[in-house]
Amino acid sequence: MATRKQPWTVYFHCSIILARSKKYGPRSQEFTKLAIIVLNQIVRPFTVKWHALSLQGGFDDPEHCKVFQQELRILQVKLMVYTRMLGHMAGVERDLTELED
Repeated sequence: MATRKQPWTVYFHCSIILARSKKYGPRSQEFTKLAIIVLNQIVRPFTVKWHALSLQGGFDDPEHCKVFQQELRILQVKLMVYTRMLGHMAGVERDLTELED
């Protein structure tokens, strides 16, 4: 069974957020707190679960794929809320959730 290590991407993003917080000081503390919560409490559990299952061949099972898609849609809804909040805090004028590929 795969070990439950923090995915490197979440660790990488947390380190960037903390570095920016140190650079820009107290004004960025609320942004930093929210961003770290999003990564650790929302993104990380999803990535840990599905990364471990993928290492075990979980995506070979159509039922696992179906559950993954359902959970991904739920995650995307949650992330949209936080994207708007973080964008507002960062002073982004345009709603980043409405950008198209």
